[in-house]
Amino acid sequence: MTPMFHPAASLMLVGCESDLVEDCTRAFPELLVLRVAHASAASERMLVTRPLVVLLGQDVLDARDDGLVVECARDIRAEIVRVSSVPREELYAWVREALLLAESSREEPTLPPTPRL
Repeated sequence: MTPMFHPAASLMLVGCESDLVEDCTRAFPELLVLRVAHASAASERMLVTRPLVVLLGQDVLDARDDGLVVECARDIRAEIVRVSSVPREELYAWVREALLLAESSREEPTLPPTPRL
């Protein structure tokens, strides 16, 4: 029997400032913090690393590259946090809440796809 693959619990920051990456590394020592510069690279890496939460920086949103990342996050049951829509002092609380939500949604069984009419 093939053993089940369980990726390391991780947080992916896409197009975020380096100071935010450092702050997240300190705030979440139990997580692997992944930094990716662009949406296309993030989408590719998400399929392998399967982060629980993806933080989208303003650069990604300004370039309107977030659609691909959001779609991929939905596929792997990751939560999305748009950094610009959350006050910095509340960001870590939002990320913690998103982590819990992602963990619980991944524990639920995957339903078969429903046909679209």
